Amino acid sequence: MKLLPTRKPVARTATSSHDSLGRGVEIAVSVGVFFVIGLMLDNAFETKPLLIIVCTLFSLLGSFARLWFVYGVDMQRQENKRRESATSHMRGAKVLVEK
Repeated sequence: MKLLPTRKPVARTATSSHDSLGRGVEIAVSVGVFFVIGLMLDNAFETKPLLIIVCTLFSLLGSFARLWFVYGVDMQRQENKRRESATSHMRGAKVLVEK
């Protein structure tokens, strides 16, 4: 006697966004932290908007540089994975070398 129907497997066609939400939160938090650091330094040295702007731009440039390098590593990993899957049928076959 079967009370529950069997589950059908779900086809996973959508690709994951990796951890884009985590990266977005990381950028927002780092910009906020550096903004507060700039605000505190501006209050200490009485240079009101200068250090806020400098610290915020420093944080943004650092965050985007990190994203650039992480993206490059991820794309290299994807290229290697695709190359391996494209040539996986040739493993074990003899390669003829012409001289």
